[in-house]
Amino acid sequence: MENPFYITGIIPERYFCDREKETDWLVRTLRNKANVLLTSPRRMGKTQLIRHVFNQPVIKDNIITFYTDIFATTSLHEMVLFLSKEIYSKLVPKGKTALDRFLAFLRSLSGSFGYNPVTGSPSFDVKLGDIHTPELTLEEVFMYLEQADDPCIFAIDEFQQISRYPEKNVEALLRSHIQKMNNCQFIFAGSNRHTLENMFNAPSRPFYNSTEQLYLDRIPKKAYTDFILEQFSMNRRQIDALAASFLYDLFEGHTYYVHNVLHNAFAFVPPEKTIDENDILAVLNDILEEKGRAYSSMMNRLNYQQKETLIAIAKEKKARGVTSVAFVRKHALKSPSSVQYAISQLLDEQILTYEDTGKSKTYSVADRFLEKWICKVY
Repeated sequence: MENPFYITGIIPERYFCDREKETDWLVRTLRNKANVLLTSPRRMGKTQLIRHVFNQPVIKDNIITFYTDIFATTSLHEMVLFLSKEIYSKLVPKGKTALDRFLAFLRSLSGSFGYNPVTGSPSFDVKLGDIHTPELTLEEVFMYLEQADDPCIFAIDEFQQISRYPEKNVEALLRSHIQKMNNCQFIFAGSNRHTLENMFNAPSRPFYNSTEQLYLDRIPKKAYTDFILEQFSMNRRQIDALAASFLYDLFEGHTYYVHNVLHNAFAFVPPEKTIDENDILAVLNDILEEKGRAYSSMMNRLNYQQKETLIAIAKEKKARGVTSVAFVRKHALKSPSSVQYAISQLLDEQILTYEDTGKSKTYSVADRFLEKWICKVY
């Protein structure tokens, strides 16, 4: 029996929950030749939404789509490698003509890929050391996208990583190419709102006012719980409606965490049993036990003030007025200024996230399992 609650890989259409408005908006915006900034808390489902949009017939049948996650990159060299490799791998199934057209553009890397002389199969053997002039290779990549036979969409996930590259003016370099392109639209996606909002909303930054923006929030409760009940029913399994509601509230509809608990409950609770709130808590406890060692190691890497600030915010769940005297005294922290500095560092490391109401910011732990584990252990 197939587990309907996917937590890895590409989610089949029949197991994709809601996001109808967001899908429609993204399809219309991209077809209207606009670039998009897509932000969300970590693990809210933005990557799956991008893949879902790419799978819509009006996109899939008419546009070449590319996706790469640059979270692991630390330099422009690596980013260029990731972009090139994604295009290459997407063109392999299209045959030799399509590949040769791409390779003709990448003259700076012409000696690093081609075809295996024995098997005749395409080979991509580009290494970081082969990219001697990343600015030139990047220009060649964008030239290909602009002159491709069909319109393109390129999604670059965790785009905030470019702010950490040692090379200067990466934002300006990318913007200078992208603003001249008509044949390729871009989705700049990421989970670090702290960095991305500065990058795209500050008048002094190159990407200012260059995209339409979508913030991916939680799926509405009724839509999500209806989906949960339906998936269990279709698989001849039962979950109590109150348990589904309880789980949604436990993680405030945060997609990955709800789905993760459901995935494990579906797999490990006996099929003949109707899953209730106690089963949900038992499954969650097992998950936290499994993740405990990694979380302990992460906590040990933080300095004292970062750790104490993180614990305070985890216990608040939604922390407001974090630099107030009242908050500092309640959690026995050092001072408002030290809390502010610790929060800045935790935001940069994406351990914390925040919601901006316009008047103030509400902070929370980005990893909801980590939040539950901290409250359990500390």
